[in-house]
Amino acid sequence: MTPIQGYEYLTDAERRLFIRAHQKHLSSLTSKEREQYGLGNVAEVKSNPQQAAIDVRFLNGEQRQFTAKGTRY
Repeated sequence: MTPIQGYEYLTDAERRLFIRAHQKHLSSLTSKEREQYGLGNVAEVKSNPQQAAIDVRFLNGEQRQFTAKGTRY
């Protein structure tokens, strides 16, 4: 798997938030959708401290925002 750009700059707490919210995101998808949004398809992650969130960009161009509440935008 290719390393996720920006992951190394996240704090431990932000990494836990990303993993937890990403798992919640995947659990809400169909198996076909999961193929598009799995960890191998995450292109970049960025900390967004103003909104207490992690901004996520996928290889398909989609962008999501994972918050501590697990919300995805």
